[in-house]
Amino acid sequence: MIPVRFTKMSGAGNDFVVIEAEAAATIGAGLSAWARAVCRRGLSVGADGVLVVSPEAKDRVRVDFRNPDGSVAFCGNGTRCAARYAFVRGWCAAHAVLATPVGEVPAEIRGDVVRLVLPAPVDRGALALSACGARFPGRFVDSGVPHFVIEVDDVARVPLASIGPVLRADPTWGPAGANVDLVSRGEDGAHHVRTWERGVENETLACGTGAIAAALAARLAGAPETVRIVPASGIPLTVTLPGDPGAPSRAELCGDARFVFEGTLSEEAG
Repeated sequence: MIPVRFTKMSGAGNDFVVIEAEAAATIGAGLSAWARAVCRRGLSVGADGVLVVSPEAKDRVRVDFRNPDGSVAFCGNGTRCAARYAFVRGWCAAHAVLATPVGEVPAEIRGDVVRLVLPAPVDRGALALSACGARFPGRFVDSGVPHFVIEVDDVARVPLASIGPVLRADPTWGPAGANVDLVSRGEDGAHHVRTWERGVENETLACGTGAIAAALAARLAGAPETVRIVPASGIPLTVTLPGDPGAPSRAELCGDARFVFEGTLSEEAG
């Protein structure tokens, strides 16, 4: 494996390997294969994805993301981590714009908390899908990534490891599939979310686009403009969807983005 320098970051429990453009150039055309190797837990660093972060202009930063399967995607929590990385490296001020697969994303960095302003999620309607002998009614929400949001009484009691892979690959979504989110409302009004992510092919401790998708479903059910999301990590995110619940003007995703460690990959990693 190519021994490059990297930084490990976490956004509300989503963890990422962050590299700069120079390291990505060293890896070259093999970046997707490198991402597959470095994201493998137990054999390498382990992560929910790889971020390539590079400055483009004053207060403007490019973010390229690879899933653990090597596919290109948008990642909300990854973009928040990229914003803080760029700020700490001195590439941008506390307000910056990140160039991403969903377009230009404004970011505000305050300490270890990062807020993004993203395109509004789109409600694609209610539907019901089958998995493991049961029928699951939910909503199809596009929040930059397709999500199937299922409201349940208690997210902890649903066997996501069993139904997640089946629902994620349902023919409804086409070859690319969709993420699957279980959502339940706690007594404190927060919405608890568990997400099975395509590309990762596993449950993750948090998902930014999943938080937005869950918030839109909550808004359609009567929740206020700002929704508190508690992912599996227990580290909360807040999602604000101003305007009409069915057609908000934008999405604001806010939560922690932390540095975990820095290192150099061994040739034996992966």
